[in-house]
Amino acid sequence: MSLMSSETFGDVKVKNRIFMAPLTRMRADNDGVPGELAAEYYTQRASAGLIITEASQISEHGKGYPATPGIYSDEQRDAWQKITDSVHAAGGVIFFAVVACGTYFARITSPQRRITRRPIRDQAQRQGLHRDMGFGRL
Repeated sequence: MSLMSSETFGDVKVKNRIFMAPLTRMRADNDGVPGELAAEYYTQRASAGLIITEASQISEHGKGYPATPGIYSDEQRDAWQKITDSVHAAGGVIFFAVVACGTYFARITSPQRRITRRPIRDQAQRQGLHRDMGFGRL
């Protein structure tokens, strides 16, 4: 067995044991839609045994920071479909990573701000998380 040998994990066969870990690229537009640059980025890495995408929020309330992709709108799903089709056409295997950053960030990044504040805010302040984290202060 070597790094370049193929392997099967359940129903998934990979051509080598080199896995690309999720890395946040922050290349989505303001609506969380990944663009052509994301398709190029992932397709260029199709020779890895497995690509794990950057974490993508499952709802507008799960967004943790700007320019990250989502998977909750038709436009986002269509963009990800183009990316996965491109990776597959280049012989790659790609898994999708999902994320929900939780209520602490959701109240900062959510346009509707429909998240309860008190328990999370108090806990975050006790832990020193109220400092400017690129989004302003709580």
